[in-house]
Amino acid sequence: MILGSSMEREKALKEIYQTNRMKVCSYILANSGSAEEAKDAYQEAVIAFYENVRDGKFKGESAIGTYLYSITKFKWLNQLKKDKIRTGHHEKVKQDEIDEGPMAVLIEGEQRNQIMAVLAELGDRCKELLIQNMFYNSSMKEIAKVGKYSSEQLVRNTKYKCLKKLKEMVSARPQLEMILRSYE
Repeated sequence: MILGSSMEREKALKEIYQTNRMKVCSYILANSGSAEEAKDAYQEAVIAFYENVRDGKFKGESAIGTYLYSITKFKWLNQLKKDKIRTGHHEKVKQDEIDEGPMAVLIEGEQRNQIMAVLAELGDRCKELLIQNMFYNSSMKEIAKVGKYSSEQLVRNTKYKCLKKLKEMVSARPQLEMILRSYE
């Protein structure tokens, strides 16, 4: 019905939304989320589900409720990680500004800009994949499920190519290699 007429699609999505809402939202409420955050994450999951059905990525190998639950869980865990990182970053920046003079802050900002410039050169697909896998510790399976990849193996292959390209870019810039080593 989701792939049918707009009337069928609306009816199917409404039914799916109402049937699974409490189960999925209860996960977020039980894991530090507010009712509003649960609603937002669930709506994003339903949209992702619809897009996956439309693009042929949802094969019906699991129940719709299970699929929506895993998408919502993945999105919520990423949100928690982002919030934790942001909070930690803001606290670190405040502490660094107290501990270090303005010159040190400027130098660190310039170094961060150089790193971000290299990541931007990788392209959006590589940048997103590496951030999801390395920064948010998402598995290949999770990335394949919610990303634009048809299989885990394709995610692995793409990650390998992206890392290879990143290593080449870093080795061509010795100053950037030194900056990255200082973060180890």
